[in-house]
Amino acid sequence: MKKVKWTARYLSTPAAVRYCKHCGVKTVFVSSGLFRVNAQQKALDVWLIFKCQNCDTTWNCTIMSRVNPHAPAPDLLQGFHSNDEDLAMRWATDTALLKRNGAEPGIPEIEILGDTVDFTEPVDIELTAEWPAESKAATAIRGKLAVSRSQFDQLCESGRIRCTSGQNLKKCKLAGKILIEIR
Repeated sequence: MKKVKWTARYLSTPAAVRYCKHCGVKTVFVSSGLFRVNAQQKALDVWLIFKCQNCDTTWNCTIMSRVNPHAPAPDLLQGFHSNDEDLAMRWATDTALLKRNGAEPGIPEIEILGDTVDFTEPVDIELTAEWPAESKAATAIRGKLAVSRSQFDQLCESGRIRCTSGQNLKKCKLAGKILIEIR
């Protein structure tokens, strides 16, 4: 059986939907990839800065608030100070963090990198998402396979496409590793 590896990659920075005070409506805020770190005596605050897509108003998404400056690991603190891209992406894709800060996670644009597959031969696919996404895995898989939703549903119901890693392929979110078998 042929084995194929796919990787889910963001096409754009993850977004958050929240009320913009300048625009006066709910709008999309996009991560700038920059952190703001403030240390005052015995307390440390860290924010990830988002910008309104319409008016460039900034919103500071709280990552840490009033913590001991020695509590975060030194390499984590250095990542905040140096605006580490991977660290910014990790926090920007944290849906629980966004919800705690009063924002709704946006659905990012994602592309699947890897070889195309042919339905005429059995294939094992390992789909890896480097960063979790609010979008469904089925949407990304359908796009990569170039099949419609109804065709995908038929393939799943007939057992030609199935998830061997235990998730419900039609409902699971795009996160971690998903193992797919095409017969």
